[in-house]
Amino acid sequence: MMVIITGAMLDPRMYLSAVGGLAFTGVLERLLEVAIGVSSVVIAILWIPVALGFFSVDENRRYESHLRLRNAIIGTVIYALAVSGSIYGIFKFIAFGT
Repeated sequence: MMVIITGAMLDPRMYLSAVGGLAFTGVLERLLEVAIGVSSVVIAILWIPVALGFFSVDENRRYESHLRLRNAIIGTVIYALAVSGSIYGIFKFIAFGT
């Protein structure tokens, strides 16, 4: 089997662009990890008062936490949709320019 090496395959710019592309992909992956981490902290902060109310010995506080449960679920869904939509928009703009 014979391999023909062309001038384009030996061009060092192709190697640098491939390495730069890998570095750029790594930056995007790290940015996604940071966004997920921040989002998980925000959602955890949202749920802390609800969780503390569930394990309270005061009956009124338990009842209030049951009422806040619906609001916490709705807030979590809205936040998750907003963050995922923002991340999708940013990545789409970076990748496709639209």
